[in-house]
Amino acid sequence: MVRNFAVCSVAAVSTLLISGCSSHPADVPASTAETTASVPETSSAPPAEAPPEPASELPPCGDIGTAAMPADCQLQSRDPAGVTFEIRHTGSPAHLVTTVTLLDSGGAFVQTLVEPEADAPGAVPKLRDLDGNGRDELVIPIFLATANVRYAVYHANGDSLEYHRAGELAGIGIDTSATGYVVVSARAEYASWDVEFWKFAADDLTPIVTAQVRPIDDGNGKVAGTTCAVIDSGGLATTGLTPTQADTQFCAEPAVVRVSRN
Repeated sequence: MVRNFAVCSVAAVSTLLISGCSSHPADVPASTAETTASVPETSSAPPAEAPPEPASELPPCGDIGTAAMPADCQLQSRDPAGVTFEIRHTGSPAHLVTTVTLLDSGGAFVQTLVEPEADAPGAVPKLRDLDGNGRDELVIPIFLATANVRYAVYHANGDSLEYHRAGELAGIGIDTSATGYVVVSARAEYASWDVEFWKFAADDLTPIVTAQVRPIDDGNGKVAGTTCAVIDSGGLATTGLTPTQADTQFCAEPAVVRVSRN
């Protein structure tokens, strides 16, 4: 608005004719001409809002390394619910108890989750949207073996702030597929992999199929390639695929192709 006043005043003065944004002082004596001064509008900008106080005083979880007793820390979900997860550890390295306190976006208590035997020294819980519904799942490492890690997965259904233990997954990592599956690649033995495909049914993880990748021996004790075969883990019927079609589809999944080349 101020810029428009500076270019061309729109104040209506009965004795002053405005044409093309120029006045004609010769037509109006200087002694009798009314002068209108446009006073720029001023407004005080509202003070910047202070960032909200963190719901937890614990430090953010990070790479804690191989400490026998992981440090207490907090995870902050980035989904619309904005839940804070306070992670605390008690017990001993051999019998680690992981307690998770959930706080809502305002810092109010929601619930407490307890994993009584989280024998995974140095492992840090993570948040990740595994089912692609826009809400983070809580993934807690509970057992660290030589090859694979076992995870407890907690899931919130719909808009609920409360989490439910959906099940356990074991492998070297958890991934998601473009086809909507939770994918876990687990080492079976040398050059052998079991790539499991799971889905959430309401609050529970349900197994669908497993792609078994096995090495081909060249006769001299060396790997000459791999084979892939898909077995029914209990959910093949839900895919609508025949066993042959399942082999074709799941053996072509990126997670399977990746381990087939290793």
